[in-house]
Amino acid sequence: MTAEEPQPSQPSNSGGFTGLILILVGIFAGALVGLLYGETMWRAAHGPSKAVEVLEKTLAQKESFSQRAADAAAATDDREAKQRHEKESQRLADQAVKVDARLQEMETIAADTEKERAAGQLYFAETVWMLTEFCGDVFLQILKLLVIPLVITSMITGITSLGDIRKVGRVGVYAITYYFITTTIAVLIGLIMVLVIQPGTQADDTFAYQSESVAEKEQGTPIEKLLEVVRGKPGDPGSGMFPANIFQAATSTNVLALIVFAIVFGSALTTIGEEGMIVIRFFRAANEAVMKMVHMVMAIAPVGIFGLVATNIAKNGGAAGFGEQMQRIGWYVAAVSIGLLLHALVLMLIVWYFGKKNPLKYAMGMSRALLTAVSTASSSATLPITIECVEENNDVSPKAAGFVLPLGATINMDGTALYEAIAVIFIAQSLGIPLGVGELLVIFLTASLAAVGAAGVPEAGLFTMVIVLQAVGLPTEGVGIILAIDWFLDRLRTTVNVFGDSIGAAVVDNLVVSRP
Repeated sequence: MTAEEPQPSQPSNSGGFTGLILILVGIFAGALVGLLYGETMWRAAHGPSKAVEVLEKTLAQKESFSQRAADAAAATDDREAKQRHEKESQRLADQAVKVDARLQEMETIAADTEKERAAGQLYFAETVWMLTEFCGDVFLQILKLLVIPLVITSMITGITSLGDIRKVGRVGVYAITYYFITTTIAVLIGLIMVLVIQPGTQADDTFAYQSESVAEKEQGTPIEKLLEVVRGKPGDPGSGMFPANIFQAATSTNVLALIVFAIVFGSALTTIGEEGMIVIRFFRAANEAVMKMVHMVMAIAPVGIFGLVATNIAKNGGAAGFGEQMQRIGWYVAAVSIGLLLHALVLMLIVWYFGKKNPLKYAMGMSRALLTAVSTASSSATLPITIECVEENNDVSPKAAGFVLPLGATINMDGTALYEAIAVIFIAQSLGIPLGVGELLVIFLTASLAAVGAAGVPEAGLFTMVIVLQAVGLPTEGVGIILAIDWFLDRLRTTVNVFGDSIGAAVVDNLVVSRP
């Protein structure tokens, strides 16, 4: 049977120029507050006390790593290896001295801050922090609230609107082929940028700290980590592409499992006649209702985005903290940023040649989704707005958008793949570990695959990076070098992820859906 054509949503006022301007104002105001008042907000939010805790752990970690290197030097008879381990042990010991000095300085700041708090001098800053954080958290939670119903309804609507089950297969093949090609291009760009700029040779990892959450990811081999994406984690019935419990998968926001279920369920609906049409009409109506909710959410987007931007800058120390982070690994930030920009230009060429769209006009049509991605650092949370912009601003059919975008938000992570390739080689450079052609090839392959397993949530790429580090035998403690600035780069790579998904929808729409 052939499913009925879905009626597209009517463009909303939030899709206009005024909505875009308001979002830009929210970002600018949030950045201004975060940079100018962020340090005071950081102190009001117990930032100095939290910094003391991290510095204490960093000091203990530096001493532990130094001792480990010394033990390795004592355990080997290889003269060259012994000298290398001894040099590393001394380097870490020298860093521990600097960390201890910073710790004492921060303890003084923390003590002074608590005195100010007790005297009521931080009351206004505490109020500003709480209200700003509240605005950002509520907006992000509402977006996440819409993700699961939107994925289910849009995927089923997109599948059933294609009608012929053979066309469903063609859409899937073209979409996955697009994902593979663009991810490959992204990793190649990342490799070229990091090898040309050599950012690791100028990095300062004195205050680098490997957090417990990253250390936990060291367990298991790279193959086991990749297989978990399909099978799931033992003892967790809601994980993996084929979970034992689809409701637990929804509860844990396992979008990949929901997409697989929706594809199979939607395909089955097209084969059971009139009874299937009743269910299809229900999901179409539900999809329209969810999109109406997205339009309503956009009314509060400027306030929510203001809160997200301001709090993220503030909790990292405001302008002073951001400047200090940039000073230590500025060349790394430059390599990632330039690489992401180059890949965005490649995507624009792709949408011009294969999608038959004006790339500048298309990018402008995606502005609100891209700005939301910058603010939320989550391609999944941005998904409702991505679908709205693709369909209403760029005239991509709901058939293509409903299928390609939810799938892309889950497995198409161009920006993450590029970032992981640069970050791993940067870590090797900063640790003075040379990489041969074989190691570069392994990084190329594992960065491409690991990005597929990265969840569409903030800083998910840090965890999948452990897979790439282990694949080439690099120490995972090197992740600590980039943790301080990752919150900023996470927003940039998420924006490229979202843009790549949107381009994929236009390409598939032009090559498959729009053709008989």
